Amino acid sequence: MTGPGNSYREGRPRDQAKGFPPGYKSTPVPNPLLSSLLEEIDDLDELKVTLRAIWFLHQRRLFPASIRADDLLSDRTTAAMLNASGDQLEGRVSTALEKAARRGTLLAVPGDDDETLYFLNSDAVRRAVETSFPERDRDAPAETYPSTADVVSQPSVFADYEHNIGTLTPAVADTLRDALDIYPENWVREAITAAARANARSWNYIAAVLRGWADEGRPDGKPGKDTDPTRSDEYLRRYLAEQRARGNR
Repeated sequence: MTGPGNSYREGRPRDQAKGFPPGYKSTPVPNPLLSSLLEEIDDLDELKVTLRAIWFLHQRRLFPASIRADDLLSDRTTAAMLNASGDQLEGRVSTALEKAARRGTLLAVPGDDDETLYFLNSDAVRRAVETSFPERDRDAPAETYPSTADVVSQPSVFADYEHNIGTLTPAVADTLRDALDIYPENWVREAITAAARANARSWNYIAAVLRGWADEGRPDGKPGKDTDPTRSDEYLRRYLAEQRARGNR
């Protein structure tokens, strides 16, 4: 009988137990794909094809880099990971690419020969594609991140959140817009900073700070910086109490 100490060594192939080989290379993957989008994607084909497409794009060493469906269809790893070939492989890859384009992780653009080109759907790539393909459909595909117009119109709040708190998902962007309809912009920005200083990087904490300022006023009666540490402690206590009430420890 294999004991707990030997199960790892004896229960797996020898090469797998060694882990990644020395000197292995890495491929950068956008953080949203490993966080909020990972929660949303419920099609394993879409996830696998998206990750393989990102790997291919990284290998291109060009900007903006693009791939075609044929790159995946002729790829041994793609065929193996989907356990498919022929028409079945073509259909599954095509469907996965379409889903990734609709979700906004990949940017689909008709090429000169009417064969679709796929790019990583980042802001920098979109700007480059707009220059290279000025006639493409401006309404498609959907974007994974807040639109460039939104970010330009309110750059400070969005940038502050992403820099201090975490990933700026579409849901978070909507929440920030709602907050800006209620509170002055500098209140929202300073509440974000307060959350980062308290190491309570959560929108719930930011909202608690904003509600506290709205209900009790600022120390100087103006929307300036709240430098009173006891007030910050009180906001943290409120936030933790709300979390405990929700069953979060």
